[in-house]
Amino acid sequence: MNIDKFTQKSKEALAGLEKTAMDFGNQEVEEEHLLYNLVNMEDSLILKLLEKMGVDEGEFKNALNRALEARVKVQGGQPYIGSDLNKVLLTAPDEAKAMGDEYTSVEHLFLAMLKHPNRGVKELFREFSITKEGFLKALAQVRGNQRVTTDNPEVTYDSLNKYGEDLVEKAKKQKEGHYGVFRSPYAPESKPEEPAEDDGLDD
Repeated sequence: MNIDKFTQKSKEALAGLEKTAMDFGNQEVEEEHLLYNLVNMEDSLILKLLEKMGVDEGEFKNALNRALEARVKVQGGQPYIGSDLNKVLLTAPDEAKAMGDEYTSVEHLFLAMLKHPNRGVKELFREFSITKEGFLKALAQVRGNQRVTTDNPEVTYDSLNKYGEDLVEKAKKQKEGHYGVFRSPYAPESKPEEPAEDDGLDD
């Protein structure tokens, strides 16, 4: 696994794994800890995609917290990577390669979890009807046909998403007769009515 070919956000998620495990009193670092980091990071792409799939943020985070609290707690001891998480970390770059991406991003980590979920994560995905097909559909709406060619692709995704939202909003306004910033040069001008000329005839 070449960490240099991971994006900034995926590195951020991995860097915080040990702390997340310690916060929940777990010695074994597993998929639930990675999932927790992915949905709780600032401007979480995974959280946005889940919301696009109709997943309620609060309910999902609560269920994830319960899954973490249910894991075996160990006082002291050196944290170690569990076998299921290790499989996810090793196969995530394959997901990136399959999509024609040059860097392993957060969506590839999530796809690897969808492919190799441990028991706890599998139950979460089942409870919230999270599938690979649904996730890829939501991802396509956000990133379009963009490929991950930098270590910070989320900036591009956000720009595309914002641009799409702007276009939808402008289209709505245009339908209502308001042209706004993207006003067509062919849109009719709104002119005040001119007063009728006096024909000079009295009633």
